[in-house]
Amino acid sequence: MKNGLIGLLLTFQFFTSIPVRKQLPMNRQTVTAMYTLMPVIGLLMGLTIAFILFLNDHYFQFSTLFLAIMIVIANIVMTGGLHLDGWIDMGDAYFSYQDQKRRLEILEDSRVGAFGAISLVVLLILKIAFIFELLNSGKKELVIYLVVVPILCRLSMLLYFLTMESVKQKGLAAYFKSQVIHKKVWQAVIIYSMILLAALLYFSIPYLFILFGSMVGIVFLYRIWTKNHFGGMTGDLLGALYEGMELCLWGILLLFI
Repeated sequence: MKNGLIGLLLTFQFFTSIPVRKQLPMNRQTVTAMYTLMPVIGLLMGLTIAFILFLNDHYFQFSTLFLAIMIVIANIVMTGGLHLDGWIDMGDAYFSYQDQKRRLEILEDSRVGAFGAISLVVLLILKIAFIFELLNSGKKELVIYLVVVPILCRLSMLLYFLTMESVKQKGLAAYFKSQVIHKKVWQAVIIYSMILLAALLYFSIPYLFILFGSMVGIVFLYRIWTKNHFGGMTGDLLGALYEGMELCLWGILLLFI
């Protein structure tokens, strides 16, 4: 129980903007708990977005475009822009068209280049456009997907983290990779997946199976892509996966809803 609580606080500390200004013990048990609880953060983020939608429907009645922008901004605020930073660095590194070693150096560079800025703008515009179109569809079940998509994005991070070797020997990603108990995280992934699929069957949630299968397929392709161009996993590439996965899932949902 204690390790689980510490793990939850670590999850807030490392993966959200919620300030946890306390030195927490990081060992194999707490780091493992942190990763197993990542989808819970996704659930809380999804519920927050659903609450924003509820407030707008019942009190504010903002325009659909403004609401889509607010949803995208809320996601950025909740993560503290952490994953966007990884997306920007990945854009700078990949579009530099340098060799693998140079790309990794660019990933570690905190400065924002032109390609990183362009990648960020394209990502945000597409997210706003996808969510705008989904909100315009008027589907009542959309609120369910607002909750499910962040969970699937966190699950995708776990799958990538567990199945990909770290390209660097130093850094947080490499440290966590060496500390985490893989078997327990795999068990958590299986449990979360079973819960989602059970919800599909019990509540007859359309398209959830398509989103789940798409998530797994995208992780598989992303593993190949990052292996070819970067040699493995880094913290930035892990964060970039979250942003790219969210964009892809909204786009896929838009095709079917």
